[in-house]
Amino acid sequence: MNRSTLQAATLVLLVAADQLSKWWIQQTDFHPFIVIDGFFNIIRAYNPGVAFSMFADLPDAVRIWLLLAVTITIAIAVVAWWWKERLQDGITSWLLVMILAGAIGNIWDRIQLGYVVDFIDWYIRIGGNEYHWPAFNIADSCISVAVVLLLVTGFKKAD
Repeated sequence: MNRSTLQAATLVLLVAADQLSKWWIQQTDFHPFIVIDGFFNIIRAYNPGVAFSMFADLPDAVRIWLLLAVTITIAIAVVAWWWKERLQDGITSWLLVMILAGAIGNIWDRIQLGYVVDFIDWYIRIGGNEYHWPAFNIADSCISVAVVLLLVTGFKKAD
């Protein structure tokens, strides 16, 4: 199996994992549950905005079309970058596959639902207070991890 075929299969598997996990969260007679007390919960949250719920207050039609247009534009740019990098040895093309998988997963939610389904809730308990990171999903994780690794590898290349 060549690199491009393997990357395409990886893309499909990541999108499937994202969509199946979101489907499970929505279909289950769901009550939030603690996985690791004081650190990690599984919840069900709907995010009409983007990271940290930015743009969530915009009117539905404006928000959905704006976010779809921006996300699709970014996805097209990532595909073009991946096409250029796909035959090179190195991690960049794999990281671009992760970003694209995350973008597709969240675009699919926006088209089908008008919002993104989130369910991973990391937090820390200090004293009697809990400090939560905004809820996220597998697509968000793919994008975040890949962007951080792209930055790290980019900085290493610059040395």
